[in-house]
Amino acid sequence: MQSYTRHQLKEDKFQEVTRDAIAQAAAHRQQLTVGAIVVLIVVLLGGGYTYWRNQQEDQASTAMGEAMNTYSAPIRTPDAPVDPNQLSFASTSERDTKAQQQFQGIADKYWHTRAGKNALYMSAAVDLDAAKYSDAEAKFKRVADAADKNVAALAKLGLASVYRATNRDQDAINIYNDLSKKPTESVSRDQAQLSLAELYERKDPSQAKKIYDELASGKSPAVAELARQRQTAMGVTPTNKAQGLLPANKPQ
Repeated sequence: MQSYTRHQLKEDKFQEVTRDAIAQAAAHRQQLTVGAIVVLIVVLLGGGYTYWRNQQEDQASTAMGEAMNTYSAPIRTPDAPVDPNQLSFASTSERDTKAQQQFQGIADKYWHTRAGKNALYMSAAVDLDAAKYSDAEAKFKRVADAADKNVAALAKLGLASVYRATNRDQDAINIYNDLSKKPTESVSRDQAQLSLAELYERKDPSQAKKIYDELASGKSPAVAELARQRQTAMGVTPTNKAQGLLPANKPQ
């Protein structure tokens, strides 16, 4: 058994289920039509595939947990001894390189699983932090096209960051507007609008102020406070009640 590869084990599992299906069909051939035999084989094969897929999901999730532990591991001070019981790294670069290897390995091996797509998103995020914009762009696009809507939205947000870093502001604006129109649990309308306003701070300050004014009058106290802070950083005064907008935390 030790000489088998994971692929061989998977193929063996499918062959075993197929043999069982055929044997059961043969034992009841007088009662089963040809169509029923086919259905029986498909059902049993489906059960084998579901078992294999669940196993893959579990393995991918376990590997993803290990990779996230690496990604969030502490950085040792130069004079600190290495603790064999505590995962740590000498530098951020060393830690990110190791985490990147793990994330990419999971994505390559388990792409068909949810954890595999999450891993590719994290791999893209590490690339973005390292200014490897071409690699990050390709990975974010792949995740945006294949993952569930929440992870896809995060990937689009990451893709917008790539566009901003590579002087493609209009492409980033298009993404922020799209995310604002189609919010998800992972990327709310307010978050997309804050990112859009931040981009406009340099490109079109008046447009940035307009967005911040709207957010400052919204229902979220945290978002409203952040919007007012950004306006203060811009050196502008938030629009008040007299100008037609109310502060978020005051009643009418």
